[in-house]
Amino acid sequence: MLLPHDDEPHPYWYARIIGIFHVDVTHTGPLSKSPHKQSVDFLWIRWFGRDLDHEAGWLAQRLHRVGFLDAEQPGAFGFLDPAVVIRGVHMIPGFAYGTSTEFLSPPRSVARLPLNEVQDWRCYYAGM
Repeated sequence: MLLPHDDEPHPYWYARIIGIFHVDVTHTGPLSKSPHKQSVDFLWIRWFGRDLDHEAGWLAQRLHRVGFLDAEQPGAFGFLDPAVVIRGVHMIPGFAYGTSTEFLSPPRSVARLPLNEVQDWRCYYAGM
C-alpha cells in the first residue's frame, strides 16, 4: 500500500510484490557524479486497480475491492522504491467471484505467487 499522486481521490494505491532486489550500481557515463559503487534497493510489483463500481470505505462500511490490471496494459507491472511503501495489507480473495486466467498469460508466470498458481482471483478486498 502506498500513497497516490496528489490528484487521486482514493487515499491509497495497491500492488503485489513479485520480487525484492538489492543491486550495486556504478554509473560511468558522462553525467556520472560519483565513480563509487552505490547500493540500490527496489521492488518489482504487479499493480492492482480499484473497482470503481464497488461502493466502499468508512461511510459504506465495506472494504475496498481491487483486481489485477490486465498484463497487456502499459503500466500493469513496475518498479518501486521500498521507501514509498506505507505498509503491507492483507489482500483477501473475493472467493464468490472465482478465479481467471484473463489478466495474465501464460498460465504459469513468475508474477503469480506462489509459483504453482495458474490463475488469479478476479478480485480482492484490501483488509486494513
